[in-house]
Amino acid sequence: MSKTSKNATSTISFDGRLTPAIRRKLQEKRCQIGLPYQLIAKFFGVNWSTFRKWELGPTEVCELSVRPRLEAFLNGEYDVQLRGLVQARASRNYGTLVPHEVLLCLERVSNAYRLCYDRPDLRDSMVKNINQATLEAMSKLISPAESLPALDDSQP
Repeated sequence: MSKTSKNATSTISFDGRLTPAIRRKLQEKRCQIGLPYQLIAKFFGVNWSTFRKWELGPTEVCELSVRPRLEAFLNGEYDVQLRGLVQARASRNYGTLVPHEVLLCLERVSNAYRLCYDRPDLRDSMVKNINQATLEAMSKLISPAESLPALDDSQP
């Protein structure tokens, strides 16, 4: 990876080698935009596990055919288009009934849940906390003076 200065902006030149710096940048860009592996992989025409391997290893070099698009992605040339995909996906799933900030929160939770794939304890804790917060909010909505008891560990 080399950086070229163009009027105070830096451009990444990508030769196909997935160095630690490139891997970090791929992951940062994907997470910054809020893209799950499935959506970014579809955009590049690869399997989601391929994109994950580009970010985390063991793949050391990507195919020649995707290098120009990956370089453009790293340089932010697809940011607007990809953010549009994320918003369209969220809108398709939830329509206009849910405020944008809630959609962003749901996307972050979804991404965090996927990232915890190898940590079922964290995934279970996350789901339990979300369920508890939802239960408390609904309880206050139904009866502001009363609150429901906390969920026990046997409930999902």
